[in-house]
Amino acid sequence: MRKKKQPGKRPLAEEISPTEIDRLLTKIGKVLHSKRKARTTLESFAYEINISRSAMTRYEAGGDMYLSTFLKLLYGLDLSPEEFFKEVE
Repeated sequence: MRKKKQPGKRPLAEEISPTEIDRLLTKIGKVLHSKRKARTTLESFAYEINISRSAMTRYEAGGDMYLSTFLKLLYGLDLSPEEFFKEVE
């Protein structure tokens, strides 16, 4: 059972807005697209990392994904998360 919020307590972190989430996912998708395109075709890359072509298209368009899928994409692009996020900001 969840604990009830105590009145007067502020959350430790600000909540991220849906608009900001969409903006960041779009930026991530653009970086994925440019990195993948510099390397190979969409079909070839999707096959290499064992995801569907339609899923890859969705991710490059800013679609949401599991963290495990994101890590699989980074591994396929030979990038560390640090290298990738330098490109995002």
